[in-house]
Amino acid sequence: MAGSPWTCAQCGAVNDPAAGRCGTCASLAPGRARARALWVLLTLMLVAGVAVAGVLLFTGRAKPAPDASGPFPSYTTPVVPTTKTVVTTANALTPPPATTTSATTSSATPAEKPCPGDAARYLPGGQGTALLVAQTPKSLITICRVPDGRIFYDGQARGQAASDDTHITLPAQASGDGFVAKNGDYTYQVGGGRLVVSAGSGVLSDEELTTVG
Repeated sequence: MAGSPWTCAQCGAVNDPAAGRCGTCASLAPGRARARALWVLLTLMLVAGVAVAGVLLFTGRAKPAPDASGPFPSYTTPVVPTTKTVVTTANALTPPPATTTSATTSSATPAEKPCPGDAARYLPGGQGTALLVAQTPKSLITICRVPDGRIFYDGQARGQAASDDTHITLPAQASGDGFVAKNGDYTYQVGGGRLVVSAGSGVLSDEELTTVG
């Protein structure tokens, strides 16, 4: 068809073969149009084939195994907190000594007083401890205890110097809340704030006794 007039497929105009295009719509001549279309189709097929081959090659390629001789990735073992168990025994700790806060009651007796000199000189050994020193309107009464534990009653006339005529010393003993001394039929009983002198069943005197010192 080259070299002869041809009709444009789009507009139907007859064109000069030397121009190669329709004068009206400027389309390619039929031969050249077919050649270009074929070239484009081959190009697309080639591109598609290369793309498919690339995909097949990429997916079919095995992933390389890690190098066994290479360094392993570092891994830090996490620190796990531990619970410390404390075991205590009965004798592990020594408790502090208990503090006694209550006041202690003293059972000590007051300081013992020595027997007065006028009575002590008539005691065995010349000394003793005064258990009672008291007086009545007429007499001075002293109860003394000597070191060996014996008790003595000493009665002395008030206002007079001690002598064999003005005083008497007799062995005595505790009786109830007081003391009792005997001289033959006479009994001297000290207690309850009284001095009672009796002979047999008869009372000779009953006087109030006042403590001295």
